Amino acid sequence: MGRFYNGDIYGKFWFGIQSSDDVSELVSYENPEQCYIWKSCNCDVDEDNIDNIEGKYCTGCYDSIDDHIAEVVEFEDYEDGLLYSEEQSINYSLNKDTHYQELLDSMNKLKLRIHPDIITEFAKIEQNDNILDAFSGVFDNMDYNNITYESETEKHEAFVIIARYTLGYQIEYCLRMRGVCNIKCEI
Repeated sequence: MGRFYNGDIYGKFWFGIQSSDDVSELVSYENPEQCYIWKSCNCDVDEDNIDNIEGKYCTGCYDSIDDHIAEVVEFEDYEDGLLYSEEQSINYSLNKDTHYQELLDSMNKLKLRIHPDIITEFAKIEQNDNILDAFSGVFDNMDYNNITYESETEKHEAFVIIARYTLGYQIEYCLRMRGVCNIKCEI
């Protein structure tokens, strides 16, 4: 069990440690966008403004709005008259011009609070696109549990900072290399 993030970067939020809106702890970002999916097919609704979606349907899966309605009526709730529903995720659309320097400043502050052995391991990471995927093994050499903490509270606080720094590390690389970083976070 856990909550994942995907898009330009991939990973899993640390269970019991990291919130789904942890990106907002790294950069100023007001009101991440709520995500919507089409009913029945579960495709992402690709609309800039959900208010303009009335009368539309998933054109990737259905030939007409009537076909989409028929399937929703048969298999799902259509009492609300909507062909879409809120997805349990939020989107962040970051760009280098707006967010990069603030991200670097946040990471530099976090770095001061992380054990030097862990920072040394981050410095050893090869700068390539494996950073974008937390499941690639690029972060596997981080031995968080080998460090002695004075209390469980101190350990928890250290893990919060490390988890946030790891997410920031991915975002930093993405912004530096691509100029933008779009992240969909499960809530």
